[in-house]
Amino acid sequence: MSTATTPLVSEMIIGDEILTGASGPSLTHHYAATGEPNGEVPLGGTPEVQAAVAAAKAALPVWEKLGPVERRNRLARLADIVESWTDRFEAIASAETGMPRQGFAWRVKLSCEWIRTYVGYADKVGGDLTASADDGSLEYTRLEPYGVVGIIITWNSPLLSLCMKIPAALAAGNTIVVKPSELTPYTPALFGRACLEAGIPPGVVNIVVGGAEAGEALTVHPDVEKISFTGGLTTAAAMMRSGAPLVKPFCFELGGKSAYIIFPDADIDLAVSLASKEMSNAGQSCKFGSRIFVHDAVYAEYQATLHAAIGKVVVGDPEDTGTTMGPLITAGAQERVLGFVEGARDRGDGKILIGGGAPTLAAPFAGGYFVNPTVFEDVDPASPLGQEEIFGPVFGMFRFTDEEAMTELVNSTKFGLSNYVHTRDLRTATRMVHRLKSGTVYVNDANRRNPGAPFGGFRASGIGSEGGRRGLEEFLRAKTVGLA
Repeated sequence: MSTATTPLVSEMIIGDEILTGASGPSLTHHYAATGEPNGEVPLGGTPEVQAAVAAAKAALPVWEKLGPVERRNRLARLADIVESWTDRFEAIASAETGMPRQGFAWRVKLSCEWIRTYVGYADKVGGDLTASADDGSLEYTRLEPYGVVGIIITWNSPLLSLCMKIPAALAAGNTIVVKPSELTPYTPALFGRACLEAGIPPGVVNIVVGGAEAGEALTVHPDVEKISFTGGLTTAAAMMRSGAPLVKPFCFELGGKSAYIIFPDADIDLAVSLASKEMSNAGQSCKFGSRIFVHDAVYAEYQATLHAAIGKVVVGDPEDTGTTMGPLITAGAQERVLGFVEGARDRGDGKILIGGGAPTLAAPFAGGYFVNPTVFEDVDPASPLGQEEIFGPVFGMFRFTDEEAMTELVNSTKFGLSNYVHTRDLRTATRMVHRLKSGTVYVNDANRRNPGAPFGGFRASGIGSEGGRRGLEEFLRAKTVGLA
């Protein structure tokens, strides 16, 4: 069991009811650092989704009547409440994900910044004057909310995932049914209580914890006008098939196979530091730069520096302030990543420079879902190690001398979420930004700090954006009005 000081309570919030039971079976939630159970998580299904959609639909006129200024004020209160509950969110999130406790302080802060970004947008939703004729006729556009929207989030950063979607949808005037992952049910329950505490009316934000049945019920419900989903490509494709008869629109934030690109003039210490910090969530991030392309001129220096940095990663107790990497989310995830590493080694897809396998830890962490941080070098770019998302603490290193050939390899995967360029030359940076096929490119950095900037992927990495004005517009649709 986790050592969280805040009780772990799995709840669903539907309208004005807070439920601790559900129609579906219960899932035993395990603390990823020890493998011991945290408790039972009741899973909602079709009945809970239908009730939540009905509650959201009934709350639409209430939320609309409040008006943009009052919606703004209640979102502002939500940000203040989440911030004041920082310790509670940190303890719960660490207990349900196994991420080191020290890694959550900035995540809570960033989550509050996402809410406050949409506080600023809530009273500024407007349209355009599109035509004004000499005869006095007039055309303009209104931006209107969809109505009830479904939000389905993943587990790897539960509070931040909630705050990247819900505030934008609320600022646009929608009501919401959220289906969080059953692997991280506790943070959404606390966030739902924060919404009620902030004065967001019952039914505006509904939380239904569930598995595939709940997700399918939300997708096919005719009163759910749009779905915003963060997760995997396979699930997204299934959702599109299910929603096709309703011509349902989707916003998808999916996976990635991001790359670090190290040019000869790069700041090697900075580049290695940014890459090694990505191990904080054991590589369980959609934008994790799992491929490292290093120019031959600095390959030996980069390799040695990365080797030393990875060797200093401390794997273990998430509550220990000295721990820098925790476990994977489940035993199944651990088994999958270890199998991926073993398969790559056995096939000769690359040579292990450091890591491989699972660490040997003392009790009570011997049963945790840990994987050693691992670096392969001389990787075959066409292999699964070079093409597939691993979602674990595994890097693959590639040498390059020719920029053209390297760029082609970086762009060769089906994904296109993020890439990271390290160079001191502005011309190189701008040239690579233009040529890389990804929704975001960071130069000499690896952090998505600004909620005012859109974040999204190309190709198999998704459809649409989160963040900034574009993130708001995902939850609005245009109506043209003509006056004669």
